[in-house]
Amino acid sequence: MITDEVKQDCAEVVEAAQLVRLPLWKACAEAMLAEGVDFGKVYPAEYFEERLRCKRDDMKFGFDMSEIRRVLETKGFYLSGRGGKGDSFVIVEANKNANVMKNYQASAFDCIKRGVILGMSTPLDKLTDSERIRHEGALERMQLRLSLMRKPKEFAKAASKGLKLNEARQLTEK
Repeated sequence: MITDEVKQDCAEVVEAAQLVRLPLWKACAEAMLAEGVDFGKVYPAEYFEERLRCKRDDMKFGFDMSEIRRVLETKGFYLSGRGGKGDSFVIVEANKNANVMKNYQASAFDCIKRGVILGMSTPLDKLTDSERIRHEGALERMQLRLSLMRKPKEFAKAASKGLKLNEARQLTEK
């Protein structure tokens, strides 16, 4: 027979379970937005440890913080952990977003450059014919992206003149 005490205990367990929204990083980001995110606002690391249910030195903490940053970026905010010695995070001022954007661009450029290096260094004799075709296509696209990033003015001119891909490539060879 189920007593009133057991029913109450079950109700409390169900209520507590409903308070936890998964994934925790998403619930944390939504809570931050609901509380009011503003430029210059500082969050102690404990704020995130409590909501993410892990310590700041856990790998999960870093992954979750990256996801929170992605959500905040869609609202025009960047959450930085720099300068806080791991003890705090701050929403950088709006006038610093351009610096963050430049850092993202440099990182993207570096990743594409590394991809081209890997692609050019891959021994093609280790690939099947279909893998080689796929590999060479991916490498060609990455090389073009890299060229676009290196010489954006020349490619903008080529695009405005309606030049074809091969004609645009010749601009990078000059």
